[in-house]
Amino acid sequence: MSNRMPEFDDLVAADDPERARLRGVHDLLAAAGAPPELPPSLETAPAEPHGTMRFLHRRRYTTVAATAIAATLLFGIGYAVGGRDAPASPVQTIAMSGPAGATASIALLAKDTAGNWPMTLEVAGLPALPEGETYTLWLTKDGALSESCGSFVVVATGTTKVPLNAPYRLKQFDDWVIVRTGSTRPLLRSGKV
Repeated sequence: MSNRMPEFDDLVAADDPERARLRGVHDLLAAAGAPPELPPSLETAPAEPHGTMRFLHRRRYTTVAATAIAATLLFGIGYAVGGRDAPASPVQTIAMSGPAGATASIALLAKDTAGNWPMTLEVAGLPALPEGETYTLWLTKDGALSESCGSFVVVATGTTKVPLNAPYRLKQFDDWVIVRTGSTRPLLRSGKV
């Protein structure tokens, strides 16, 4: 093996359009000199690793992809059919009114299998009470408070929505009223059940 550096003219033709650029690179390589000798530790290649690699076959990838697509599709269908936690539509809406512009409405939902009437009470215009005091929604019979449908508090401003429940046969009552808990004086009333 010869240590002689080849001449530039032996490597690049005289009419090569890249000749000037290649001349500069050749001069830099010539100035750098020959690389150092290979150290004895690198004269033989290192031993091959003994571990084995496992590859998934294409059929496994196809099976995994098909399973993921099927699961996503079934979830989507279940979500579409299952109702998506959409609020139930009321079977009846009952308006309530009172002095000083206070209003309320009861969105009465369908009776459940146990006979309960779930509802959402929406109240506006009632003043906020001192801490620990509440309002109560009542059903009346012959003008007197008969059965409670639940107690609630209101915010100082705005509208308050409250989920309540009436586990009664509603046709046996005459009116819905809201009173301050502990009082019998109606603040809001519907005039009908």
